[in-house]
Amino acid sequence: MSTEQLAFAEELILLAHRETDGKQLIPNNVLNISLTAAELAELGALGKVRVRGTGLTVVDRHPVGDTELDAVLARLVKVGKTLPPSRWLIMINPVRKRRHYLQRLSERGTFGAQKSRMLGLFPVERYGHDDPEPVRRLKDRLGQAIRGGKPDARTVTLLALAHHSGVLRHLSLGGNDRRIEELVRDDWAGQAVKAYVDKTTAKSDDSGDSVTILASGGS
Repeated sequence: MSTEQLAFAEELILLAHRETDGKQLIPNNVLNISLTAAELAELGALGKVRVRGTGLTVVDRHPVGDTELDAVLARLVKVGKTLPPSRWLIMINPVRKRRHYLQRLSERGTFGAQKSRMLGLFPVERYGHDDPEPVRRLKDRLGQAIRGGKPDARTVTLLALAHHSGVLRHLSLGGNDRRIEELVRDDWAGQAVKAYVDKTTAKSDDSGDSVTILASGGS
């Protein structure tokens, strides 16, 4: 399977699951929100939405032929407002996005689902990399960027999503934090994820449960 065929959300899903055993590397809520940001970024790359000032607005309401993206676009059109990208992340309702993309990649032969029962009672489904080549190519692409290469716009956006969602720190790609921050500083989709994570972490700190947002999620 060629990574050129993948959307931002599919690339992020691949990176967010450990290559060796398929374990999900970040919590469900952060992954779902980050996938929503990835969808908005994809719509931006397709010329369907555009950032104007501090807000994101629809500039072309015609469907693109992708079930997930068209559902997001329809939501944007229905609301009919120009809002900051971070606001859209909440309004689009990201629940279960990760499940949709896991199933989609499974159908394409990249992920395989393994079903079992926890304690012999509760059904558990975990996805693993049936074909490790796509995720390895993605890691190589990001690694080249943060070690001094000249990334294209799509690589910068993927890097921003991986960095601000917390996925990147699990990948051991080298480079340094200053280089990464310089690359992703102006990416609006990544900044929207950062705003969500910062806000959620602050709420966890206030409640005395600061580790919740940073713990690894289940698959």
